[in-house]
Amino acid sequence: MMSPPMGLTDVGIFDLLDSDPRPTFVVAATTPTSTPSPAPTPTETSNNPTYANPALRKNTSLHEKVVELSRSRRNCFWDWITTGCPGPDSRGTARWFLFEDIYWTRVVIRNEWLVISSNHGGLSPDEAVRGGPPSHNRGHSHSHSHSHSHSNSNSNSSSNNLLHEVTGSVALGDVDHGWIPSDFMPEQESFVHVINTVDWATTPLGPFPRWPALLQQTFNQVLADSRPIVIYWGEKLTTLYNEAFSKLCVSKHPGLLGKSVEEAWPDFCDKIKSAMSTTALKRRAGHVEEWHFFVEKADGSPEETYLKWSIIPIIEKNRCLGFIQPIQDTTSMRLWERRTKMLIDLGDMLVTARDVKSYWTKLIQELEACQPTYDIPLAILYSVEDEGKVCQLEGCLGVPEGHPIAPPKLQLDDSNLGLASSFRKALESQNPLLLQVRDGSLPESLLGALHWRGFEDTCREAVICPIRPTKEERVLGLLLLGLNPRRPYDNDYQQYISLLGQKLTTTLASTVLLEEEARRGRNIAEQAAYDQAMLKEKLTMQTKEATESVQKFQQIAEFIPVGMCFGNHRGNIQFANDAWHRITGAPQVNPLSPGGFLSCVIEEDKPNVERAYEELQRTLTVTIEFRVRRPVQDNYPLQYPIGSSPSFEKAGLDLDADDGGVRHVLGSLKAERGPDGNINQVLACLTDVTLHKKAAEEAIRKAQQAENLKRMAELATVGMYDMALDGRLLGANNVFFEMCGLERVDLSLISIKPFETCVVEDDLPALKKTLVTLVEECRSQTAEIRLKTQWTETDTTGDQITAPRWVLATFMPVSNSEGVIQTFTGCLSDVSLQKWQFEKERQRKDEAIESKRQQENFVDMTSHEMRNPLSAIIQCADAVIGCLTKVQELVHTPPARPDNNGSVSVTDCPPGISKEGGDLLKDSIDNAETIIACAQHQKRIVDDILTMSKLDSNLLSITPITVDPISIAQEAYKMFEVEARRVDIDLTMVVDRSYTELNIEFLDLDPSRLKQVLINLLTNALKFTKNGPTRNVSITMSASKSRPDDRSSSVQFIPRVADVAWQADGTSSPVSDENRVYLMFEVKDTGQGLTEEEKSSLFQRFVQANSKTHVKYGGSGLGLFISRRLTEMQNGAIGVASHPGQGSTFAFYIEAQVPNEEAFREARAATDAVSQILKSGSTFNKGKGASKGPFTMAKPTKKLLGPQIEGVLLVEDNLINQQITRRDLMNSGCAVEVANHGVEALEKLENTNRAGGQFPLNLILMDIEMPVQDGLTCTRKIRELEKQGHFKGPRIPIIAVSANARMEQIMEAKAAGCDDVLVKPFRTPELIEKMMMVTKVLEKLG
Repeated sequence: MMSPPMGLTDVGIFDLLDSDPRPTFVVAATTPTSTPSPAPTPTETSNNPTYANPALRKNTSLHEKVVELSRSRRNCFWDWITTGCPGPDSRGTARWFLFEDIYWTRVVIRNEWLVISSNHGGLSPDEAVRGGPPSHNRGHSHSHSHSHSHSNSNSNSSSNNLLHEVTGSVALGDVDHGWIPSDFMPEQESFVHVINTVDWATTPLGPFPRWPALLQQTFNQVLADSRPIVIYWGEKLTTLYNEAFSKLCVSKHPGLLGKSVEEAWPDFCDKIKSAMSTTALKRRAGHVEEWHFFVEKADGSPEETYLKWSIIPIIEKNRCLGFIQPIQDTTSMRLWERRTKMLIDLGDMLVTARDVKSYWTKLIQELEACQPTYDIPLAILYSVEDEGKVCQLEGCLGVPEGHPIAPPKLQLDDSNLGLASSFRKALESQNPLLLQVRDGSLPESLLGALHWRGFEDTCREAVICPIRPTKEERVLGLLLLGLNPRRPYDNDYQQYISLLGQKLTTTLASTVLLEEEARRGRNIAEQAAYDQAMLKEKLTMQTKEATESVQKFQQIAEFIPVGMCFGNHRGNIQFANDAWHRITGAPQVNPLSPGGFLSCVIEEDKPNVERAYEELQRTLTVTIEFRVRRPVQDNYPLQYPIGSSPSFEKAGLDLDADDGGVRHVLGSLKAERGPDGNINQVLACLTDVTLHKKAAEEAIRKAQQAENLKRMAELATVGMYDMALDGRLLGANNVFFEMCGLERVDLSLISIKPFETCVVEDDLPALKKTLVTLVEECRSQTAEIRLKTQWTETDTTGDQITAPRWVLATFMPVSNSEGVIQTFTGCLSDVSLQKWQFEKERQRKDEAIESKRQQENFVDMTSHEMRNPLSAIIQCADAVIGCLTKVQELVHTPPARPDNNGSVSVTDCPPGISKEGGDLLKDSIDNAETIIACAQHQKRIVDDILTMSKLDSNLLSITPITVDPISIAQEAYKMFEVEARRVDIDLTMVVDRSYTELNIEFLDLDPSRLKQVLINLLTNALKFTKNGPTRNVSITMSASKSRPDDRSSSVQFIPRVADVAWQADGTSSPVSDENRVYLMFEVKDTGQGLTEEEKSSLFQRFVQANSKTHVKYGGSGLGLFISRRLTEMQNGAIGVASHPGQGSTFAFYIEAQVPNEEAFREARAATDAVSQILKSGSTFNKGKGASKGPFTMAKPTKKLLGPQIEGVLLVEDNLINQQITRRDLMNSGCAVEVANHGVEALEKLENTNRAGGQFPLNLILMDIEMPVQDGLTCTRKIRELEKQGHFKGPRIPIIAVSANARMEQIMEAKAAGCDDVLVKPFRTPELIEKMMMVTKVLEKLG
């Protein structure tokens, strides 16, 4: 037979065939063998035997017959092997064949291999199943046996035969006959009986007859194996194992049979399955792993166990059907290794004891340091004194202080305290004494409250070991050791305890001998002193010299850092000083063998040391360098070089790094020959050169590092330099010279001070200051300086850029070992590009700021210059209308003439003149009203432009104040009342019931922004309605506690802009739900309406409904865009609903807040004051024109201003505005004093009653933009004079009257001291109302 091929090892049962005691061989099949076939032709029988197991090769005769048959291939047995069909005259079936009185079974694997196994039993497999031999001859056809197989299948379930392949038997069917052991395994009969008791039908494997042939064959092999083996079969990985493995399962057997791997090993299944996956992929056995775990014994206690295992896949037809897990118990080996190591460590430590007392201490210390502590869960050590009568406690482990098991002192002769009786027995026997809880020798009452070490389980057994130096001497100590509770006290454990006792005995003997040697030495010294005294007179000088020499040598040997030792001709070291032991780490034993010294030498250096000893035989003097291991307990510092060696501290070398536990030693050896020519003594001197080595290596490393740094400096993109404190350059790279514009020279020959010659003069002071700070603070400094060289660069367009070279210079001090700064080093980083870019950005920023400032100035100037004439236009138009209205009344009222009797009679005017004059007057009034409307329209355009400027600059903010919303709406309504009446539009205003139901009187909101939106919507409504057949415009005002939406409103709101820049002023706090109110306004007209396309383009900047809108109606396209932004800034929205020909409805809502009590009271007071003003000014509109025309400034019959305003100082530089305002105020019933600028105003104040003059001053109207001195400066001067007490009386009310309408300008005026601001253009009633309100508020404030 030949060696097995690679393909066969993939089957996974190769190892099992080797261990199978049955003769077995394997044949390679080249034709399909799944079904029987007729007798093969010679060309078909190419099957070759490829393998025979050891059992077959051992049976030489049987092996030779099988080989001979395989060659001839002309017999019934070989035909049965190759085809599976026995011949007509053969003794066999498709499942078995009788050859050489041996029953053979045939198993096909992968359709490639035929496994032929023998069974030495006397029964055929069919007979084994029936329970006995058939009544007919064996040579008969097996068909007769089938007729009896079913009836006799259960007749003998305990037959001593091993079941073979049964899947091919038709007669057996699915009847489960169980496993039947063969004759060569009689000892496993009980285990097979356990297997047969398992209900396999309930497992994934099913009943026995249905098991695959490969599983049966594999299980047969496993059962015959003496090693613990597990089979995991099928997708569920069902567990099968042999009797050897069941002994490891202990209490879990036989419950693991038939279980899946997850159920069998829940703690290890993941690791097992991972190994299975790996081996299944590789198609070969996995690596061996070892487990440390605890087996549960029959009594439920755990037992410490070590097992090695591997995974072998079972492969058939390229499919992995299962896995085999052979297991090896390595517990004894691992425990022996652990305990042996403990004994070695214990011996190494105890030999260092110099006396018995230190011996006990080291023994306890080593037992405590032993790892792991599983074998020493408890230890109690007593020293025995007074001939064994007294025991003194020397130490214990796991015993708390004061515990009764270990009293400090025991009187063994008459005491039973603790374990005294057991200690007496141990002293008597002088052998290890076992104590057990179960027999009472170890009292369980003494085991409580102990701190068990190791597994922390309570020990049930303990051993008392007597310790004595030799068998002839008495016991000096007693050691009580608790036994590992998870290991039995078996032979291995007993051997370990015995070895421990021997180790203690030998080490104690060494210590005792050492003590005895020291005592003997002292006795010898005393005897020598006595002899010396006797010979003192004769040998005084010689003894003195010898003594001095010995003392000097001893002193030198003990104090010098050189290790010295003497050795004899055998190499044993007889003397060594402490330095020698520290350097080598060799144990301090005398004598020390060469092997003891060599054990300290590094393995790689041992051949060098041995060659040095050989060289010493020839030359008598040898010098060698080698390395030794530093002991773990070596706490001595490394020896620094002395004498003329360089200072490592000054050199800056770090020699404290970890040396890997190795010392470098330089040794000098000198030998002395005796008279016979042989070496009789060797002197060795060892020097620790570890730091010399490290210093040399560190110096080389630093030199390499310096070279690397130098190379890096030359390749760096920054200028690097080293400079003396006086500015002299010590070294620099090429970039530094290029930046400074210097040529590279030899700095050792030529002195260069680059900072003095290359830095711009203006930056030298800052540079010098930085260097002074560097020296004073001894810290790194930085500075930005300019060099005299120019920086040039080419931009993306190819243009050359030239700019001053800016560098960021860093300065780092370099100190010597005394901390004194000698030089400084650093680098120059070129930041010219960043500086150039920064300068460009700064220029762009300045240009943008200047552009914005000019834009704002232009807007302010335009607004100011447009508002000034508009104010005069509106006021003059009001005056014209007033005068014409008065003339109209005179025309319609006939003049009265006195008659002769003194009575007054009315004379009628000619009708033609009356009618024509009335028409002219009416047309003139209409023209004046048109002028006012145009001026108002012009004012709205200016307001829109100013608002857009603020929106573009993101400067527009919302400033809520406490106001009456209805009054704000009425103000907007009154602004358009005259214009609506003029174009015959029915303009109405309605307050919805939802507003009154909320009991709203005042709210916090921005009235100017609200009015601006209303004005924009009313302007559009009137503009698009004035030409229609039906001319109706209505304003509806409502309120709600919830935010309006499309469902609650008649319009569709435009989605709000998400950009937070449009939100209200961020300084205001969020509005609470109980104080939040949503105000909604609807402006509905009957104009032409809007299409869907036109509505989609609304609310956009400079966009109107269509291209014809501007031609027909005019406008800028800003009104709705601004309205949308203003409503969104007030947390609201705007929307529209419109249909062509049906008019439009524009609606918007804003968020308002209920004011607090203080603000409410102030608003109430201001409203009451305004009401008084309005009542006092009820004569403004008398007669017919009162309800139709604007406010008229005809000469009143009654004073309009209250008594609190008798005189007004008007400060205005525009003569037209000055004349008009002065006239209107005088017509209102007050005295007016005029000033052209601020300086003149201050002079006029000196003539008022506030400064002792005659003019009754009650209020100042202050223009802002004026020559000589502007209004804000004048106001500040007035307030300063008031604080100084220059003016008498209360605070002078000052109202700023200006065309500057931006909010920041208004706030600036109030900050300067103005009490309120009135923006041009304004109408006289507005001025009078503002004057009355300001004086009333200041009067109330006192």
